Amino acid sequence: MASLTPTPVTAPPPAADAVSGARIAALEERLGALEDRAELTALVDRFVHGLDDPGPLTEAWYRTLLTERARLNLPNGSHTGITGLPEFLAAPKALFAGNQHYATNCAVAVEGDRATAHANLHAVHIPLDDSAPLFTGGAHYDVRAERTPDGWRIAELTVSVLWTAQGARG
Repeated sequence: MASLTPTPVTAPPPAADAVSGARIAALEERLGALEDRAELTALVDRFVHGLDDPGPLTEAWYRTLLTERARLNLPNGSHTGITGLPEFLAAPKALFAGNQHYATNCAVAVEGDRATAHANLHAVHIPLDDSAPLFTGGAHYDVRAERTPDGWRIAELTVSVLWTAQGARG
């Protein structure tokens, strides 16, 4: 005997193309966000590695990191633009036999073609005189970055020193 209960009418399932298209779009957005975060963190890391490079760095090298009008607010002063930047950053390096900087816990926020990054920094400076103790310090890096046709570049970097100390060499 046939059932008299009507069969409910339901919408047909979405087309497989629509589901996969939406999933792909969501994955592309998430991948783009991860790429931005990785590129911005690498940008901060490359700047820090440049601080420790014993050789003179060129304006061309800084152009891979900074916008043409980048502003740096550092413990040794402020500088705007790439012109003259190698000399500006070489001056504090000359005060020490070597440096070692560590940037960690880089927190990145991206809004379109603008981004900010905040990182903790620990720096060790090796005096020219072997009898002098190491000079160490802790700071925050606050970075404002812009997406350019050549990728992310730092538009402004501010270093806020939190502490300094001198310690014996190990």
